[in-house]
Amino acid sequence: MKAEQKILPDATSLITAAAEHFVSTARSAIAKRGVFYVALAGGSTPKGLYEKLATSPYIEQIDWARVHLFFGDERCVPATHDDSNFKMARQAMIDLIPIPAENVHRMPTESGDAADVAARYADTMKMIMDGAPFDLVLLGLGPDGHIASLFPETPALEVTDTLTASLYVEKFDSWRVTITYPVINAARQVIVFIAGEAKAAIVNDITTDAVSGLPVQRLAPENDYYWFMDKAAAGQ
Repeated sequence: MKAEQKILPDATSLITAAAEHFVSTARSAIAKRGVFYVALAGGSTPKGLYEKLATSPYIEQIDWARVHLFFGDERCVPATHDDSNFKMARQAMIDLIPIPAENVHRMPTESGDAADVAARYADTMKMIMDGAPFDLVLLGLGPDGHIASLFPETPALEVTDTLTASLYVEKFDSWRVTITYPVINAARQVIVFIAGEAKAAIVNDITTDAVSGLPVQRLAPENDYYWFMDKAAAGQ
């Protein structure tokens, strides 16, 4: 299933459009089902989105008590580490919005064992969501075509029988935990954020089929699927 592309003039416009879309999606989910389950992403564009959501008028438009925040992937570092996606999201948004602490579900990376973190997080997802899909999964796109921590040529790409997977990313000397393709593909909505001229080459490669088999190309969302891009990323 190909993504619907939303191309905005610049990164600022992209973040504003994303914030409006996030609010609309959250309000719709809460109106229909009484809860909004979202998996957050790391990266600079998602960070801009989180900062925007923590400001007026967006912050007032969501019933944060009915929102449950999860994370699509995480590095196995302490929650206070600068590489932590949780720390980024906490500083950009979580500390600034009226969301109950028990509605924020970070990966328990303090255990230091990636396989243990993955298993425990899968248990948390099952307990909180009780088999429901995510209403929204947010993803960034790496220059190598990775999404979440689904990196090229890693065993995590083939995991289909669990909600989460642990993996070692050699080029970053980093242990990570990620949600798996079945979780992403089952979501009611998937958004990939792509911003900046540095992403233009990978976007061109993907959209012209110059390369194949990249992690992002293996996505097969069952429902709404969007790429939010700025013109710099879509330039080629």
